[in-house]
Amino acid sequence: MIDGLYSAGIDAADELLRDVYRLDVAKALDPLDARDFLVIVQRLARALTGASRDAEAAALRSALATLDVDWPSLTAAARDQVIRAARQAVANLADKVLPRVDQIFEVEAKNVVTRARRTTVRRFGLHIAASTTRTDERIAAFVRKSESNFVRDQYGRRSDEVRQRARDIVAAGLEQGLGRDDIAQDLSAGLASIVNRGKPYWEVVAMSFANRGRTYTQLAAFEDAGVERYRFDAILDEVTSHVCRFMAGREFRVARALERFAEVEQADDPETIADLQPWMRVGSDGDGNQVLFYERGGRRRLVAQIDEPAVGRRDEVGRYSRALTNDQLEAAGLVTPPLHGRCRSTLTLTS
Repeated sequence: MIDGLYSAGIDAADELLRDVYRLDVAKALDPLDARDFLVIVQRLARALTGASRDAEAAALRSALATLDVDWPSLTAAARDQVIRAARQAVANLADKVLPRVDQIFEVEAKNVVTRARRTTVRRFGLHIAASTTRTDERIAAFVRKSESNFVRDQYGRRSDEVRQRARDIVAAGLEQGLGRDDIAQDLSAGLASIVNRGKPYWEVVAMSFANRGRTYTQLAAFEDAGVERYRFDAILDEVTSHVCRFMAGREFRVARALERFAEVEQADDPETIADLQPWMRVGSDGDGNQVLFYERGGRRRLVAQIDEPAVGRRDEVGRYSRALTNDQLEAAGLVTPPLHGRCRSTLTLTS
């Protein structure tokens, strides 16, 4: 989670710039600057949290009210019917929250793409216009649609999780001989964190949204300028993930990355999209080795074995074995940020 003191500092700086210097804070932020990027993410996460908070709280109250029944007196069929009704209260969240969230995405997608284009041209000395192109407009539309689809899919998964968790809590309560009030208390405690994910969840959404927008805009600008290759640029501080340390400095083809973008842009099925632009994860293999992997078709695919972790150390990437080559990473679609939920990496030109 973005540090609370840092978030408070962002709020104070926003107020100073807006009220004292009469500066439009949003227009002053550079998506390619590491600190400005976190400010963009924090502001967006705050807006998304505000857009969803009341609806999620109302859905939780509705679900808990539906579940406040005399469980010991109900048949198994009646219990299932009550739980299905409670699940529906959460399933309806997408229709209530997404219109508000989509409005925010529409505005912020344009802002991120416009500023990323301008900064990319200036920072790398590209001999192209800094104004947005039709490709940039496609990118803005894509990141808006892609993240909205992700949020909708997550609400569906959340409603399924509510149903299963409620079943487990009720079954455990009945087995223990608990009455209506005790089961209701357990349901309230067990379901609240599922329905109300709060700001940490929206920070992941905001970071993925902003990073994907700036990354594809950079690639489009590189293509316009005739740049053939780019380098994966990771921030190597103490909190940098295993994923970004492994990817740091790797070089990939601009054309291949944009081909993958076009494939993802045309896809509608969430599972297909996840296969085309997977996230890299950390886990263990059958021998207990720590590994990086991605999933495709319901199966884990090895990316690399982590032999010497470097998390917690500055300017170090660690040591790996059994690693995919850059060509293999391109084939897997593992070539552009974001590659995990809190990815801060970006792109730069090759030397």
